[in-house]
Amino acid sequence: MSTLEELTRHIESAEDLQSVVGTMKALSVAGIRTHEAAERAMGRYLSTVERGLQVVLKALPEIGQERNPGEHPCTGVVIVGSEIGLCGAFNERLVTHALDGLADLQAPPERRLVLVIGARAAASWTSEAEAPAAIEDAPATVEALADTVASVITRLDHWREDRGASRLVLFHHRPGDGAGAVPERIDLWPIAPDWLAMLRARTWPSRRLPICGGPADLLFRKLIRQLLFARVYTAVIQSRTAEHAERLSAMQAADRSIGEKLDDLRIRHRQRRQDVITAELLDLISGFEAATGGERARH
Repeated sequence: MSTLEELTRHIESAEDLQSVVGTMKALSVAGIRTHEAAERAMGRYLSTVERGLQVVLKALPEIGQERNPGEHPCTGVVIVGSEIGLCGAFNERLVTHALDGLADLQAPPERRLVLVIGARAAASWTSEAEAPAAIEDAPATVEALADTVASVITRLDHWREDRGASRLVLFHHRPGDGAGAVPERIDLWPIAPDWLAMLRARTWPSRRLPICGGPADLLFRKLIRQLLFARVYTAVIQSRTAEHAERLSAMQAADRSIGEKLDDLRIRHRQRRQDVITAELLDLISGFEAATGGERARH
């Protein structure tokens, strides 16, 4: 049976741990709100890029009519994982989803180039598949995210132009409808012709129809690059939001577990304290009776 001092130390340790868990929960909630705000801002930027493409497509009606090639000699793959941890099997689930998706796309190891964002995710990928062709540091803050995405886009441009990557896909987590995260695949390249056709046919929201302010083909290439930037940025933001949601769920479970443990420890502490008090009272009574009994015997 634990002593009163041991139970007191256990309670203090559990309360300290509960305080840490509470801090982690607060950080996760703040992280979710920050990244959701960043995603909304990027959504407005993406809408602007799509409007620009709509204008350019009307000036270049032949773009987007070609169909996707049936064979892809090389596939560029981006894996957006977790770097901080404390969010369960976040990276492992994503790696499994990515490998299943690549199998469906018929992209074996010898016909793919893999870029992983985050060292932890790279370790998870390497444990299940080939070593990645490149590893990008995970952004520590929302402010650093733009530089990370720009580096990823530069790498993908190099793979398309110099390494023969005719298809680009990205795997990431997005927040689920409830708690937790859902793995998802985004086809970055080639741009779907049906989507371009839909964009070209979309009704302009005002009576003033804009025109291209420069060479339409050059504008198209620049806008496509911004489209890829916005899509990768959004995917990374969603992954970070999902990561915080997973961590929040794990911390909530830990908080409940610690709370239950504290309740049990406090009950045991009260019982043990009552036992100690009762024992001391019995000792006092026994001592008093022994003392008074001796006095009576002398009288």
